[in-house]
Amino acid sequence: MSDLIPSHILVRVADLAQSVEEYEAAGFTVQWGSDPETAHNALIHFREGPFLELFDPVPAGTDPEEFRAQMPPRVGRWLDVRGVCEHALEGDTSMEAIVAGLAARGVETSPAFEAERAGADGVTLRWSLTMPPRLDLPFVMSPYEPAPVIPEGARQHENGLLGVATLDMASAQPLELAERLAAMLGAGKQLVSDDVVTVEAAGFTYRIVAGPEYRLTSLRFNDGRTLEAVLS
Repeated sequence: MSDLIPSHILVRVADLAQSVEEYEAAGFTVQWGSDPETAHNALIHFREGPFLELFDPVPAGTDPEEFRAQMPPRVGRWLDVRGVCEHALEGDTSMEAIVAGLAARGVETSPAFEAERAGADGVTLRWSLTMPPRLDLPFVMSPYEPAPVIPEGARQHENGLLGVATLDMASAQPLELAERLAAMLGAGKQLVSDDVVTVEAAGFTYRIVAGPEYRLTSLRFNDGRTLEAVLS
């Protein structure tokens, strides 16, 4: 069993309210992350595996470049992307234990920090984060406290999708990235086939191909369709 598991995949959108409507029209059940009037994110949960987070990180009325200047490089990079832009791993222990486990596997992390948000139900969720200096590695979070209550209906979608099965990415060094990602997961299994390197863990697959630079290219659901195909 992996020490860490896939937590969620971030999808950068330009207009959150409009995107929620588009995803609902495509058959997804979408939950607002907080009060829809002020929310910066909306969530799509599945029966198993990672959830999707639709988000716009720039507060209303804020100049994007001023926001970028105040944020770490990882967050600033999100501003230049539309669509799948980031992914996260999650542990089931304290952040101190998570960081210690990563260090033992040779994975460098940044100092952890606390985060919180008030959910749409008014309950404040708290968790800890650590972001590796390497921008091609996912950030890592501790479990939410308290654990969010996700209604069974929120995991069911009219389009019939049961979960995200694969995250596709490109890297100038696919094999090296796969090794580092497997080290983060703790028990990731690496496979090399033709021009594709995969890492499998907790029933989820990371698929890495060669490219001029690191980027997330798409995700695939349990039926093999990409996010773009479902939305079209």
